[in-house]
Amino acid sequence: MGIFLKKRGDSWDPRWHGSWQVDGVRKVVALNLWRGKPPGPGEETGDAKFERSRGEAERLFKQTREGKKSAEEELVIAQKVHAARYGRKVKPVKIGELTSLWDALPGKDEVTDARRTRVHSVLGNFVKYMGEKFPRVTEVGALTREHFKGFLDAVAATGVSARTWNDNLAILRGVLAKVEGQGEGYREYLAKLKKREENTVHRRPFTEEELEDIFAAAAEVDPELRPVIVAAACTALRKGDVAKLEWDDVDLEAGFVTVKTSKTGATVEIPIFPPFAAVLAEAKAKRQSGVPYVFPRVADVYKSNPDNLDYRLRKVLAAAGFVTPDKVSAGKYEAPESLDEAVSKVTAGMLAGRWSEKRRQKGLAILQRHLQGQNGRTIAQEMRISRGGVSVYLHQMEDVGKVALVTTAAAPTPRKATLAESREGEKRARAGSLCGWHSFRTTFCTLALANGVPMEILRKITGHRTGEIVLKHYDRRGREAVRKAIGSAMPKAIAGAVEASATVTEENAPGKKTRRGKKTTTDNVETLEVVSPDVARVARMLAGATPEKLAEIEAMLKKGGSK
Repeated sequence: MGIFLKKRGDSWDPRWHGSWQVDGVRKVVALNLWRGKPPGPGEETGDAKFERSRGEAERLFKQTREGKKSAEEELVIAQKVHAARYGRKVKPVKIGELTSLWDALPGKDEVTDARRTRVHSVLGNFVKYMGEKFPRVTEVGALTREHFKGFLDAVAATGVSARTWNDNLAILRGVLAKVEGQGEGYREYLAKLKKREENTVHRRPFTEEELEDIFAAAAEVDPELRPVIVAAACTALRKGDVAKLEWDDVDLEAGFVTVKTSKTGATVEIPIFPPFAAVLAEAKAKRQSGVPYVFPRVADVYKSNPDNLDYRLRKVLAAAGFVTPDKVSAGKYEAPESLDEAVSKVTAGMLAGRWSEKRRQKGLAILQRHLQGQNGRTIAQEMRISRGGVSVYLHQMEDVGKVALVTTAAAPTPRKATLAESREGEKRARAGSLCGWHSFRTTFCTLALANGVPMEILRKITGHRTGEIVLKHYDRRGREAVRKAIGSAMPKAIAGAVEASATVTEENAPGKKTRRGKKTTTDNVETLEVVSPDVARVARMLAGATPEKLAEIEAMLKKGGSK
């Protein structure tokens, strides 16, 4: 052991070298350049320059060896402890082997494809980072605080959310926790590193009126996407699962779809409600032999570019009156001086926007009725379209014509934001979405919880393992619902007189005025004179009941009993 010169062919290597042994393994390190004239045959010393370079090499060798000694001795100790426990030494793990090592861990057959892709991506990025920044570091045991911190700082610099950063940390830490021979960098830094606080952006649920607007807008803006949107609203399936829904998952006779979700791998069973059944019937009529997907064109788009479906949905939402926060402005257009001016500006805007002839004619027919003073309900009835469709057209014509039709500075029409406001000090590559594909899932869960669907049944539909996750991420019931729910359950001494959430019907109290929430007797039958006006709407949305069934339900509720 010590410093020495190496031969390179017939000449000397220009650098001094040093060597030592660790656990029987020889370590060699290159040092400084030697200078002057080395000793000749039979001589022990060279000239003055050579001896000075020898002294520099000895000092450098000592410093280099001492700097590596502690880490190497620590590894030797770890190897000996491992050998004492398991009868074998620690096998060094190469950084480039982390992905294949993770694949070989037990239980990976149960991991979803989406999660496997995510883990491979994070580990691949770490291997690439180390190869570019620290190419000489090849073993896991040599990783230090500098390496881990540098990689995670690089992840943060891309503008990802705290949640994504935490996921990178969890994946990297989870894999390294299962390999042998972790170094000090893992034990003293990565294993103890705290996760960042997450500013989660929760999707808000849609109202029934908003869903009608969205369906109507989709029919006009993106007819191919409309059935997928309806399916998402009726099933609570995630974007990928509904886009890649296969006919093998659909049992029309039993009235259920059974899907193994891509995110968690859970198998969910969802009843087929009438609106969804209509979509399936339409898709089945167009089905081509040998094509497994219910929505084949959308499935192809999702597999090639999932973000494209987000872009297309945003266009539908914009047509339905949803806007990004920076575009929300009351009275942004001037009122027309005459009805002819309004029609002229809108017509010019339609042509500039390349509206189809059929769409232009339909829009102008709505505009004419609107300018004549008809309300949305009347227009919808005369033209046999939904009220949401009327609203969509009027807002679109207002935007293309740059003329106020339904909004004024004094009384602006509320517009719904699709994106979350950026928080102070927060840097994100993409703004959090308030309204998107996941909003249909949130809507389904919120309405189900608000109307008494048991948590166990809801979990079977959504595929969540615990009710806590459902409540945390999908229960978006408002304060008023909470106040009424608690108030109705608490003693009057605490809650006082709680106002009922509905009105008394004439059938329950014919010919007389009664107080809300009180019981009266009709035909010797005691009934509760409170009927929720939302019952029919909720039933229609979640169950898709027929008009006859709705009438039966409402009659049952008015009588205060059940069949």
